[in-house]
Amino acid sequence: MDIDRYDNVERSADFKRYSFISKGPKGDLLKLVKFNSLSQIPDSHNLALGTIRGEITDYNETTNNNDRDKVLAAVFYIAQIFSHRYPEQKIFIKGRNGVTTRLYRGAINRVYKEIIKEYFIYGGFYAAATNNYDFELFDGNRYYEAFLFERRF
Repeated sequence: MDIDRYDNVERSADFKRYSFISKGPKGDLLKLVKFNSLSQIPDSHNLALGTIRGEITDYNETTNNNDRDKVLAAVFYIAQIFSHRYPEQKIFIKGRNGVTTRLYRGAINRVYKEIIKEYFIYGGFYAAATNNYDFELFDGNRYYEAFLFERRF
């Protein structure tokens, strides 16, 4: 995919933690992408994006460093690295609020034709009765509460 992204990505030996520097008017911000196993969805990992501030990683802050698309492209690149290392694992993504989730849906829509070459994409709705998500094939016109990416084999 030919999208401008951060290339300064470092990763852990187990391919489950990644970091890179976001550069913008708010300075150089150390971003962290972490994959945690999810027990609610078989064979899946949650992708979490945060900003490292000293000893604390903030997963709720919107940094507004004027590089949103470049950060999202770096996150997609990182997800590809993870899924090449763990091809059987699905990747679960959920925004911290409705605004972030809409941002993710828009980002998926912009590169949808490229993503579906390598992944099945599902949109999910939280079902309180089962304390889990119900997924359907992604429809770019629908609101979703979460997304699930499954590598094509």
